[in-house]
Amino acid sequence: MDVMSDPILDPLNPEQRAAVTHGDGPLLILAGAGSGKTRVLTHRVAYLIRDLAVPASAILAVTFTNKAAKEMRERLDRLVGKERLAELTVGTFHGFCARLLRREGPLVGIDRSFAIYDEADQRAVLRQAMAETNASEKVFAPGAISSVISSAKNELKGPADLAASPKGQLDRIAAIVWKRYDELLRDNNAVDFDDLLLLACRVFETSDRALEKWQDRYQHILVDEYQDTNRAQYVLLRYLAGFKQNLAVVGDDDQSVFSWRGADVRNILDFERDYPNAKVVKLEQNYRSTQRILDAAHSVVRNNAARKEKKLWTDRQGGSDIVVMQAYDESHEAELVAREIERLQREGEAHGTRDVAVLYRTNAQSRAIEDTFRAFGLAYQIVGGVSFYQRREVKDTLAYLRLIRNPQDAFALARVLNTPPRGLGDKTRAALLAAAREHEISVGEALEKAEMITTIPRRQQDALISFGKVMTRLRSAGGQLALPRLIDELVALTGYQTYLKDGTEEGEERWANVQELRTLAEDYIALPQEEQLPSFLEEIALVSDVDEYQEAKPAATLITMHAVKGLEFPVVFMTGMEEGVFPHIRAIDSGKESELEEERRLCYVGITRAKDRAYLTYARRRSLFGHTNMNPPSRFLMELPSEGVELRGDIETEERDSWADLDWERDRTRYEERKQARRDAMLAGLPAAWTGRATKQRTAVDHETRFRAGDRVLHPSLGEGMVVSSVARDDDEEVTVAFPDKGVKKLMASFAKLARAESPLGR
Repeated sequence: MDVMSDPILDPLNPEQRAAVTHGDGPLLILAGAGSGKTRVLTHRVAYLIRDLAVPASAILAVTFTNKAAKEMRERLDRLVGKERLAELTVGTFHGFCARLLRREGPLVGIDRSFAIYDEADQRAVLRQAMAETNASEKVFAPGAISSVISSAKNELKGPADLAASPKGQLDRIAAIVWKRYDELLRDNNAVDFDDLLLLACRVFETSDRALEKWQDRYQHILVDEYQDTNRAQYVLLRYLAGFKQNLAVVGDDDQSVFSWRGADVRNILDFERDYPNAKVVKLEQNYRSTQRILDAAHSVVRNNAARKEKKLWTDRQGGSDIVVMQAYDESHEAELVAREIERLQREGEAHGTRDVAVLYRTNAQSRAIEDTFRAFGLAYQIVGGVSFYQRREVKDTLAYLRLIRNPQDAFALARVLNTPPRGLGDKTRAALLAAAREHEISVGEALEKAEMITTIPRRQQDALISFGKVMTRLRSAGGQLALPRLIDELVALTGYQTYLKDGTEEGEERWANVQELRTLAEDYIALPQEEQLPSFLEEIALVSDVDEYQEAKPAATLITMHAVKGLEFPVVFMTGMEEGVFPHIRAIDSGKESELEEERRLCYVGITRAKDRAYLTYARRRSLFGHTNMNPPSRFLMELPSEGVELRGDIETEERDSWADLDWERDRTRYEERKQARRDAMLAGLPAAWTGRATKQRTAVDHETRFRAGDRVLHPSLGEGMVVSSVARDDDEEVTVAFPDKGVKKLMASFAKLARAESPLGR
């Protein structure tokens, strides 16, 4: 058996080796799906340490999820050993910023023991801020205000910036709420996720000493998934890279799918403009999928204008055809998927359901799939459902731990004050908060001095004093006990263990979840005692949905197109491939090509998750969000290659006679006509907002129509316009027409008195 002479360089292909052995200066690694980007990152770290004599402590490697960071650490353990690994800084952006703020937080007014609030805590703080600023939840949804604040923080703005240039009333109200929201966070010695990035940038903006210290510490910075960086992350990296510019970024513009969370694809597209002396390496050899899958994915994504040209190839030539399956409705679609999974297992093409992922654009689509899988007896796991860390008993235990760590955390206190029940309701809590404000102390300190609160009945005061003594004991234990023992002490002293173990099956299950949390705590006992609790709370606060994906679980994975990024499966089903579902109706209605291009990138991500087989399914009618729509097939299906695609169009239902069988060439022709109509509209000066609206219209049985997409027509009062779509409606024809000055109108041909226009639009 041959032994590789160089474990760092020998496993690499020529392009990977060029990236790994690059010396100083900026480096852009365009890594297509499945091209070995994690290998390149980790081997580059090992190369820097071994061949360029860079100290391990001078290397920073950041990515986006705990799962990805864990994989990097496991590989680096094998490449550089445990001792060097301990000196490296490897983690997520948010994790790195949290550690930075533990040291530099006072420079921007943050105490080093701050808590990181999860989404539920953030929403509670926001609602209180809205109530205190008289912002009605009936008029302004908390989610909408939260989104505005989050977007502004990711742009490194503050409330004053938002108030100075609001886009509308929502921004004006959000600016007022934001100011109080941030005050409440600071009152509780807490930050939200966005603060971690924002405040880290503010540290470097306000302190030259801190900036120089951190720039000196890190000689080389490596960034994974650079296409997903937002403005704050971009600026943070610019600060850290400094004049040395030893910044190596790995990413794929074709997989930038998180703009709704602030990610800016321009960061990777403009890297060479930002760093003119950058070396660029393209990784185009794929190690995951068959060539047929790669060709299908490229055939779709090449329709995007904003991308760097690259085409993946693999040694796995050929492969099974991409299968497009037509269903009658969402239940029939789920049944087709279930039957195909059974066939693959029966014929040995899938080794159990764990080989299978079922993808959908929105979580609501999973219901029909779950119902059908249960009926078929197919095991499944949902990624992105109710997470382990969102379960009530887990959040209760974590709230106790947060309060031990941070006595100022009034929101953690509110959760556990009467859990288990102690007769301490809202009035007692209000009195406790009032006492804290009056004496200018934290709620934790007020709890320890509960005897001074005389505005509540004696029974409640006694219960409060008793609870205060318990928390004092636990806070003392927190400085002495290892983390798992602290959890044992916590559930015993507070009565929480007795409260959960109430003799019911549900109680036993909830207690088992607390024990699972204790098991997780065991991973932290190797740390110094004083670091165990803060590290545990920090990492849990930053857990994402995909971090909870269980790879070895013998079950099919049901997951959204967004959450599946970074994962891979032998068999992938992409469901709901219809206009208005995928691409999402919001992207279509926006009229922005950039939003449709992001949807197309999301389709590319979905297809390239498949190793061996990819199925794309769509239904002729779908009930979703309380409405039943008859949507045409997705434009992404129309963009698949002509060869290597198997079409399955028979509908085995009683209502089959009322449906036309799948006519691929007809649908593809219609798609090409719509594309041409969009081009014509742009040339004719029509508003961009009309583009793509044809795809939203309901379709019917295919009958001959008088008007076709692209026809120029004349209306007696609306003037001249262009036909976007025309479909048969019983004995009539519904024509959707875009008028340059009047917008898009739906007209019934028999009443509208439409006539074909002779002259071109705009002349």
